[in-house]
Amino acid sequence: MNQNDRESIDEARWQAQEKARRGEPGADASELRIARALRHAPRVDLPVDFATTVAKSAAAQVATLARAQALVPVVAEQSQMEQRLLRGLVLVFALSAAVVVAWYGRGWVAELAAVLPGGGDAVGWSAVAALCVLGNWGFGALRRQFERGSHAAA
Repeated sequence: MNQNDRESIDEARWQAQEKARRGEPGADASELRIARALRHAPRVDLPVDFATTVAKSAAAQVATLARAQALVPVVAEQSQMEQRLLRGLVLVFALSAAVVVAWYGRGWVAELAAVLPGGGDAVGWSAVAALCVLGNWGFGALRRQFERGSHAAA
C-alpha cells in the first residue's frame, strides 16, 4: 500500500464521518451511531460528598506518609552516611580542582589577560569576585551547619 492509497482511505473515512456528523441520509450506520453518541453524551454528576471524600482521602494519605516517616529511624542514619560520603566527594573534587588550577593555572591566567578587555587588572578583579562568591557560599554553609547543630541540641 503506497502513500496515495493511505491518503485516499483517510479521505474516504473523513468524508463518511462528516456525512454522519451532518446527519445526511447516505451516511454509514455505525458512523451515525458514533456521531449521535458524541452529540448526546450521558451526563456525569459528581457525588454530593465529593469534596469531603477528596479531603478525607488527602488527609489519610498525609497521615500515612507521616506515620511512615516516623517509623523509619534507619533512614536518618543512611541519610547521615550519604551526607558524609557526599562531603568527602566534594572535598576530593575541590582538591583535584585546586591541583589542576595550580598545574595549568599560569597558562590560563596569561590567556585570560590576553582575552579580557582590562588585561591583568581584569583577571585580578575576576579572581577577587570569585573569592567573594566562594567566601559568601562558605560562610552561608557554615551558618546553616551551626544553626542545624544548635537546633539539634535544643
